[in-house]
Amino acid sequence: MAEHFDVIRKAFKVAAVSSNRNSFGLRSMVVVASDGEAYRVLSNDLHIKREGDVLLVGELDGRWNFAALGYEVPEKLPTAPPDVVKELEV
Repeated sequence: MAEHFDVIRKAFKVAAVSSNRNSFGLRSMVVVASDGEAYRVLSNDLHIKREGDVLLVGELDGRWNFAALGYEVPEKLPTAPPDVVKELEV
């Protein structure tokens, strides 16, 4: 079955970036969308972003395709509260 991109895209703002690395040398980033949807993704140094940067993520087979941007192991987090979303100015 061929994978296929829909034209659906969603902006996620980088809310936090870890300073430490896991055993594979990857760092964590927490990203949040304007509706509060949030994920933790892992990144190597080539793809790591700074707090406040925005990622435009495409959908692939009903899921946000963070892998297309070089991010690994996306973990869905609880929805961010409205005051957090407002503070991030997502």
